[in-house]
Amino acid sequence: MTSNQSTITEEWVLGPENTPFYTKRWAPKDEEPNACILFVHGFAEHIARYDKFFTLLSSPPHSLHITAFDQRGHGRTSHTPLTGDSVEVQRWKKEGKTVKLEKNGKRRTGGWAKALPDIEWFVKRESEVAKGLGKKLFLHGFSMGGAEVLAFATRPHPPPSPETVKLLSGIISGGPLIRQTKPASSIQVKAGSFAAGLGLGNILIPTPMDYSHLSHNDEINELCKSDPFCEQTGSLRGVADMLNGGISLDAPTAWNSWPEDLPLLVYHGGEDNICDPGTAKRFGEKVRAKDKKVEIIEGMYHEVHNELSPTPENLAKTIADWVHARAGSSQPSVVAGTQDQGGIDTAVEEGAQSAAVGQSKL
Repeated sequence: MTSNQSTITEEWVLGPENTPFYTKRWAPKDEEPNACILFVHGFAEHIARYDKFFTLLSSPPHSLHITAFDQRGHGRTSHTPLTGDSVEVQRWKKEGKTVKLEKNGKRRTGGWAKALPDIEWFVKRESEVAKGLGKKLFLHGFSMGGAEVLAFATRPHPPPSPETVKLLSGIISGGPLIRQTKPASSIQVKAGSFAAGLGLGNILIPTPMDYSHLSHNDEINELCKSDPFCEQTGSLRGVADMLNGGISLDAPTAWNSWPEDLPLLVYHGGEDNICDPGTAKRFGEKVRAKDKKVEIIEGMYHEVHNELSPTPENLAKTIADWVHARAGSSQPSVVAGTQDQGGIDTAVEEGAQSAAVGQSKL
């Protein structure tokens, strides 16, 4: 599938634990990419929701090569998994490979004990792709995935290994779920964690959400609400790890564990009703990175990339310019349109080479 200036390819990959993962790539159609990005999506969603935004990021002038995978329990990896009759499975078996087919894995993620090794496996894989292209690799996550990529660089012990983290030229965290804007009660979280610890981690629980809190784009919100892959349900283990793991990032132990030479970009909607922007800003202020930048995007909700135009276009410019500057291609992108329908000034503070924490009105 192609857009005017971007090519999208789909592939099933035999990943960690011999599990088939659904993946997509977005790449510039007629030119070399400026850099490579591995993307990690959020809770109760899937990578196809990023087609429009990643087509924008992979097209000129940004020209980034982006790879993403549906995490365990999510999207096509677990909602419509491969079967023994699938062409890919038949091919792998003919090649003598062991294939562990998904069984009743919908919404059952295995928590961070599975998520972090999965991300490490894909980082290693995509580092080889980037190496083959002669480009640098960046890790980008959003919401739950935004917290997971922050955790990826701050774990006190593997996974990931320090050698894997060194394969990255920077990390981008969008709207990270460090703390909820309206937190679940500590009693609920502790009870869920306790139950998961007793071996009940695969029990599914409802995780209700007001879809109007996603963005100001009603069309996108309604599409998410009606998407069966976005059903608001999670496993006890997955939800407990998501909440407890996020909270663990809001502490000196995490801030001081960040590799000093690993660049960090954090962006967050200033009016996010799902994930607390204050904790994202605090992470950016406290984290031990010499090269860091935080953009609190005033007036925007959780899914900044799905807001009304020109916010996604300007977010793409912010991300691409930041990546280009650290990938040896520092020429800034030019994006038309500097005001939205409400006349909001969309100028973005630059100064990305320094440790900057600022506000913008993308």
